[in-house]
Amino acid sequence: MKQTTVSILVLAASLSVMAVPAQADEVRRQVHIEAGPLGDALRALAEASGREILFTPQSVQGKAAPPVDGLYTIDEALAALLDGSGLVAIMRNKSIIVVARTDTADAGQEAPDEAILVTGSRIKGAPIASQVLQIGRDDIIEGGFADLGGAMRALPQNFGGGQNPGVGAGASAGGQANQNITGGSAVNLRGLGGDATLTLLNGNRMSYGGFSQGVDISAIPLDAIERIDVVADGASAIYGSDAVAGVVNVVLRAPFDGLTARARFGQATDSGDFSQAYSLTGGKTWAGGSLVGAYGFRHNTDIQARQRDFARNLGDAPYMLFPRQGTHSALVRLTQELGGAVRLGIDGLYNDREITRATTSYGRLGTNHVRDRMVSLAPGLDVNLGSGWTASIRGVYSRDRAIFNNEQSVAGVTTYQATVCYCNALYSGEAYVAGPLFELPGGEVKLVAGGGHRANRFRNTNVVTGTGFGGTQHDTYGYAELFVPLVSGANGRSLLQGLSLSLAGRYDRYNAFGGIWNPKVGIIYSPFDALDLKFSWGRSFKAPTLLQQLQSRSATLIEAASLIGSNAAPGVSALYTGGGAPGLGAERATSLSWTASVRPPQNPGLAIDLTYFRVRYNQRVLQPIGNYLDALNPAYADFVVRNPTLQQVQDAVASSDTGVDLYGNVTYDLSRVGYIIDNHYTNVAGQQIQGVDASVAYRTTLGSGTASTSLNASWLDSRQRNNAASPYFDLAGTIWNPARYRVRASLGWEGTTLKIFGFLNYTGKLVDRRTAPTAIVPSTVTADLFVGLSSGQARGLLSQVEVSLSIENLFNTKPPYLRAAPFVEAYDSTNYSPVGRFIALSVSKSL
Repeated sequence: MKQTTVSILVLAASLSVMAVPAQADEVRRQVHIEAGPLGDALRALAEASGREILFTPQSVQGKAAPPVDGLYTIDEALAALLDGSGLVAIMRNKSIIVVARTDTADAGQEAPDEAILVTGSRIKGAPIASQVLQIGRDDIIEGGFADLGGAMRALPQNFGGGQNPGVGAGASAGGQANQNITGGSAVNLRGLGGDATLTLLNGNRMSYGGFSQGVDISAIPLDAIERIDVVADGASAIYGSDAVAGVVNVVLRAPFDGLTARARFGQATDSGDFSQAYSLTGGKTWAGGSLVGAYGFRHNTDIQARQRDFARNLGDAPYMLFPRQGTHSALVRLTQELGGAVRLGIDGLYNDREITRATTSYGRLGTNHVRDRMVSLAPGLDVNLGSGWTASIRGVYSRDRAIFNNEQSVAGVTTYQATVCYCNALYSGEAYVAGPLFELPGGEVKLVAGGGHRANRFRNTNVVTGTGFGGTQHDTYGYAELFVPLVSGANGRSLLQGLSLSLAGRYDRYNAFGGIWNPKVGIIYSPFDALDLKFSWGRSFKAPTLLQQLQSRSATLIEAASLIGSNAAPGVSALYTGGGAPGLGAERATSLSWTASVRPPQNPGLAIDLTYFRVRYNQRVLQPIGNYLDALNPAYADFVVRNPTLQQVQDAVASSDTGVDLYGNVTYDLSRVGYIIDNHYTNVAGQQIQGVDASVAYRTTLGSGTASTSLNASWLDSRQRNNAASPYFDLAGTIWNPARYRVRASLGWEGTTLKIFGFLNYTGKLVDRRTAPTAIVPSTVTADLFVGLSSGQARGLLSQVEVSLSIENLFNTKPPYLRAAPFVEAYDSTNYSPVGRFIALSVSKSL
């Protein structure tokens, strides 16, 4: 099976690079559009062709379209409609975007970037010196995913650990962040943690969820987005904290007129996880303004361990491998011109999720029920200052309240119950100016400069008693970004068709740890039109989470004899202390990447990218002693006081917020403490990360439709040490961490009424270091299938109807067996799903 899988992957890659160039002629169809307003004509062509054509009301205002009647390809019909309008059409993720042609740009140069939101830079139209992965709305639907979280977990550069719905109880052995608190989906690029990946909605931050400083991407309705941009490169010089592994920006749908209703039903063939989803998305444009709104509801049942043969170690008692949850989400985007030079925009998002998870251990049933509500508002104002300059003001109010109820019971009798609120909030405001400084032979030198203030709030409160902890973290910042086009097509020469330089710098000052400066440099060199060579270097940082700073400090007396290497006399105890540390500093990283990007002008359907990246991540915050039983290891000498004085013991006890707990056969006699173990959160860990990303995509005309193939592969090498005295150990390729190798390949065909796509997903082997000798968790391959039918140009009740069937894990591949601790899953739930084969039917209708 493994040899066959490798052969299939090689075949997919071969098809990508060996396919013949796309033909200029596409299938022609009858088009009849009467003369009239250009906006109406473009909407008529979109309806007739079944293609999405995006444009702003301002761009077509006052423009007329000629009549178009006859046999045309969509490109020919568009060209006829736009002739003499000063507008051009460009392709972005299967959508067609109509934009203004500028004096220095045509459809293949700067105009596309001016029309869409840029990720990885604040300068519109500036190319990015890092690879940008784009996942369009159609890509997500054709991949068979129900939400954005599922699509991101399939991305080879992203890790399914952290805060994600399928992460089980056993994964906490891989770190405290590997917990499914809210049922949401936090992006975790390179496995550096959800708190080290910055997630944006239309360029704006959202509130953290739970306690691990992750952002839930699955709260965003699928039909309301245009695409997801992923820049897996450090970007703190542009965006500030959290953008260590990179930035993920969910770009909202452009203005349109219409209404789409969608229903989706799915079921795991091994039982459990019955899923249903309904959504309604509408848009309206008018002179100077637009409105896009979406509502979605999703619900799935749970998966019990007894329903999966690979979880038989958990018995027949209630034990959910996958939680039961229901979600309501709504999004609104409003834009309006206020006079000729002022534009107002408001993005609003609301999400309400309920999740239930129950597990049984040692005869005790534990049930967690979470009600998570999030609201986010992001108003913005743009003012045209003339001469290409704009001034912008942005604000964000975002709040997430996760009410976490934990109940323990034995034989139906409740033995423990607590209700806690993980309450997060974000408030921010910033202003900036953008525009051209002067002209060089290669083009305009552009500048963006601005600043702002942001406050993050977190409170962990016992809802019943009112006790808890919390605080606010303030950040005041200023930034500047410069784009310098030294050489372009206008002054290019042999082996020097393009050369540009981008510079960025940002200064942040926090109330908790002071100021921090982060620069970034990017260079793009194009020896000829088909090849871009990109280099990026920069520094990034992550502010310590408020949980790490403010968590209650605890103290526990344990038996000293239980510690490995202890020679303490009988009756001697050890005082173990842990919790938050208000004096924590920022985590710091230095990143670089080299990218070769191939886009042959004579073969526009082909795209190849190859990237090498490296990250040096220092001063990571963690509890330095991984296992308290190994606290006497010489590597932890800086965190252990041997033979402490009574005063030292009393001082340690006095610093505890929760008093002293007793564990094991010990007594409360502080004079008998032989060791003080300090395991508070500390800036001690270092990580070294490097890897290679490779992607190949090709589209070409085949018969009456378009054939496409793609390959996205990632190799990752990451290591960590817990303090300066300890050696590095592997993260990537070990259980509860990202696999070293991940691949997703696709092959498909799309016609007027039929589309078929197949996918292969490869996850490399993992090492289980908990045993001697170590155990190998084998690699896996899964296959997915999507088949879609549309009614094409039919009129009446069945017009604009699409029906699709998707099958995830077509051959029902099981997660590899993992020797489990008692009462936890016998598989790595961060890398593998318990769902198995999942079949879904989707129906949509557009008006």
